[in-house]
Amino acid sequence: MRFSVVARGGAMRTCLYGGPLFDGEKLYDRGRIVFDGTGVLEVCLGDGPPQGTTPVDVRGSLILPGLVDLHSDVLEKCIEMRPGVLFEPDFALTALDRRLAACGISTFCHAISFADNELGLRSPDRAEALVRLIKAFDASSQSSVRHCVHGRFEVGSDKARGIFEGLLLDGLLDVVSIMDHTPGQGQFRSFEAFHRYYSGTYRLSREETASMAAAKVHKREQAWQDVGRIAEAAFRCGAPLLSHDDDRRDKVAFVHDLGACGSEFPVTIEAAREAKDRAMAVLVGAPNVIRGASSNSHLSAREAVSMGLTDALVSDYYPECLLQAPFVLHRLCDAPLELCLAHVTSGPAQLLSHTVPCGFLKPGLPADVAVIETHGPWARVARLWVAGRLVYEAGPKGMEPGPFRSLALTEKNFMDKECSSCVDQPRA
Repeated sequence: MRFSVVARGGAMRTCLYGGPLFDGEKLYDRGRIVFDGTGVLEVCLGDGPPQGTTPVDVRGSLILPGLVDLHSDVLEKCIEMRPGVLFEPDFALTALDRRLAACGISTFCHAISFADNELGLRSPDRAEALVRLIKAFDASSQSSVRHCVHGRFEVGSDKARGIFEGLLLDGLLDVVSIMDHTPGQGQFRSFEAFHRYYSGTYRLSREETASMAAAKVHKREQAWQDVGRIAEAAFRCGAPLLSHDDDRRDKVAFVHDLGACGSEFPVTIEAAREAKDRAMAVLVGAPNVIRGASSNSHLSAREAVSMGLTDALVSDYYPECLLQAPFVLHRLCDAPLELCLAHVTSGPAQLLSHTVPCGFLKPGLPADVAVIETHGPWARVARLWVAGRLVYEAGPKGMEPGPFRSLALTEKNFMDKECSSCVDQPRA
């Protein structure tokens, strides 16, 4: 295997060699990559740097594309670390940017929710301000990684719809998803689940959550008809449309007919199968993989991957999980490592390829390259380049690098032993 392009403009070329290489499709025992600020120049088998390059011996570490995360609402958590305790959004975004680089994530989609009757950061005006802040930060010289926006539209949001469509037409939404948090279906299959989430997250009384639930149920049928306008706008703007928390085959069929190309966090095996049958991408949560269970007792991500029903992992609310999940799947579910690594690189990148080329190490593509040490108890990012620029380098850790191997985890992991009594708030 050897692919190359001619370097342009005499830019400094970096060569990584001395370890296995995953190019987004295949995992090679030994490989090297040459790149500069213009993109990837060469990917080939074997060792040893060519002349005229700055050599970097990875000493057995894994070379792979920078990770791609299509859905994470962690920015909300960074702004409001505790209920009612707020930090300035620009401070939170800047701090999160450095954290993402240390996670090996080169392309990150901030999941920003738009809903009329939601509280906190999910109100339309505050959500719009976050979108514009993220895009301005991404265009600045301050950002380390590539920041995209995943706009989440809550069914029944009349005020939010106009703002949401405007952001789409302005080219500020890279991914669009449709959420329906009406109790009785989807994520909240009972009112009690709905009440637990909103009372725990926003400290609402039972009467207040009951009023919210009633309003959602009352307008749901007309609201779904209005969603067609969002779907049409997403299509016109070239933004991939995803459905959220699908629970039934007929729901998947319906959103597919609207133009949805992916189903994120399906809550049942039946919904995931229907999505695959319709050639829709299926996205599941990396935290679900690490913990071995859904936080709200829905579909097990490990089970879905083992059954061949998934295409991508997303960090959801915990970016550090995205790097670890492929190794957990490989070790505990006996899934091929190539497949597992594709779930955090080329798999999610397929949905962004029309606007954001990423997720592969191929000549001509941006040089988003990660070097991952895999000899410790958990994988560790040694270096990350984004568009050919070194944005993260780990300091010394008092441990000599060792050969590449899969991480060894036991079935009785920390969560099983120590946290079996923990009760998580459901994800929304």
